[in-house]
Amino acid sequence: MKKYNVEQRSPEWEQLRKTHLTGTALKGIMGTPRARQEAIYEVIYNRLRVGTDSDEDEYENPMQRGTRLEPEAIAAFEFETGMKVEQIGLCEDDENPAIGQSPDGYITDTDDTEAIEVKSMGKNHIKLWLTNEVPDEYEWQVVQYFVVNPKLKKLYFVGYNPQIPIHPIHIIEVERDEEKVKLAREKQTIFLQEVEVILSNIIKL
Repeated sequence: MKKYNVEQRSPEWEQLRKTHLTGTALKGIMGTPRARQEAIYEVIYNRLRVGTDSDEDEYENPMQRGTRLEPEAIAAFEFETGMKVEQIGLCEDDENPAIGQSPDGYITDTDDTEAIEVKSMGKNHIKLWLTNEVPDEYEWQVVQYFVVNPKLKKLYFVGYNPQIPIHPIHIIEVERDEEKVKLAREKQTIFLQEVEVILSNIIKL
């Protein structure tokens, strides 16, 4: 057994962990086929990325990281595609004002028919790249763009991670799916109706 006399949590320690399977990874390897696949993405991510976790703010959560990198990601998208992005705060549904969506941007000169959603991910950046599919956890967030905007035909789902210099940006084009849009609208309508019933009962108390 070879020993490395480095301090745990130090940059040197993190660099070593990137190139070794540890007990943490074994849980995924020994788990379900899906867990094993996720472990593969994690290992590939660690092998390809530059820097370590110490290069990031230890108090920064994924949402904060996404917010920080969003302008950089949009600039990379504009450079990669030649398109220009208009950023908007929030969009409200015409049919139901209680339904809304905060877009990362709309593509200029498309009459609101094309938009962009940016994600700055870790191992899921590798997953996005290798599968060329939007990760399941973002599926309905993507659909909401189409729910709120009936004119929207195409969404550019952009994965951005500057720690993967070999492929820092990956773009997937998502087309409108009317069945998913209908289902999402129906579910939200029912949900909001339930909320109104509960609120009305609370107000009577």
